[in-house]
Amino acid sequence: MRPRRSNPLAFGALGILALAFAGVVVIAGLAGGEEAASPAGPGTAPVATGKAVPTQTGEVEITPPAFTPPRKLNLGSLGDTEIVPAAAERSMAVDLRQMRRSDTAARLKRNPLYGTGLMRPTSCRAPRPSTRPGDMLAYLNAVTGCLDRAWSAKFSQAGAVFLPPSKVYWSRAGRGPCGVYPNPDASAYYCPANRGMYIGLSHVIQQSGQADPARNHVPYLTVLAHEYAHHVQSMAGIGGAWWWEVSTRPREAQDAHSRRHELQAQCLAGAFVRTVRVPLGVTGARWQQVLRTEYGRGDDQNGAPRRDHGTGEHYAAWLHQGWKYARIGYCNTWVVPPSQVS
Repeated sequence: MRPRRSNPLAFGALGILALAFAGVVVIAGLAGGEEAASPAGPGTAPVATGKAVPTQTGEVEITPPAFTPPRKLNLGSLGDTEIVPAAAERSMAVDLRQMRRSDTAARLKRNPLYGTGLMRPTSCRAPRPSTRPGDMLAYLNAVTGCLDRAWSAKFSQAGAVFLPPSKVYWSRAGRGPCGVYPNPDASAYYCPANRGMYIGLSHVIQQSGQADPARNHVPYLTVLAHEYAHHVQSMAGIGGAWWWEVSTRPREAQDAHSRRHELQAQCLAGAFVRTVRVPLGVTGARWQQVLRTEYGRGDDQNGAPRRDHGTGEHYAAWLHQGWKYARIGYCNTWVVPPSQVS
């Protein structure tokens, strides 16, 4: 995820307008065989982004992207229906990380997870965080437990295997499979190699412009939900599938798929945050503040040379897309036109 920083950019009266995407679901062919991987994945590269440049000055009114529904796929009678597996099917859960190379497009565009429909409200209790590392640790651990329950239920609904991520909430520098931490280019990141979420208890606050978590914890909630969303993508086979599709292609193609991957994580994060808005006190004002911050993380806003996460408009809009609809199928960034994930 992108490091936190202060940003005066305002959304104005327009807000984030997002039309519902048609939820799609087809159970992708899952099989082993000579082409199977265990699991497929981009290897040891952390899922993270570049550091933001100093805050720009002046007021800017955002014109949100004009989202339109993607062209419907030929899904027969499945459409936007929700999957409710029978007990026998649940006992034979499949590992979506296992796939043939010929299955990658289906895993991205017609993932079984998309058919699980609405993300229901999640019961969640968490202590108030503060700038003290111990308080932030207690908060992150509590919310991670809520994320575990919410996403485990979704995978069970899809008849798929789900394993919780490992947690590396650090107060001292160290090294993992994806490199050293703190990472100078990220306040938090997900490492596919060990299913690890890496968040520095003080580092994340430093990278967030010293924003007081006791006054507004929602930015930190969103950081955690975004990194967890990368784990969801990994367990759903999406993390491996997109990299398989472009690993040998030019950088431009890799960046285009990276944008779809990151913007989907934004949407999945927004969907979860909505499910805990009542117990965790996610007010409208706090959410608008998060959207303004996320806008500032866009590729066109932070001065980073890579264009691998999406514009500020799209980075904020896809987060709000998940919040507004809380339906997993509406986070299918793999079937929308390039103009909506630029």
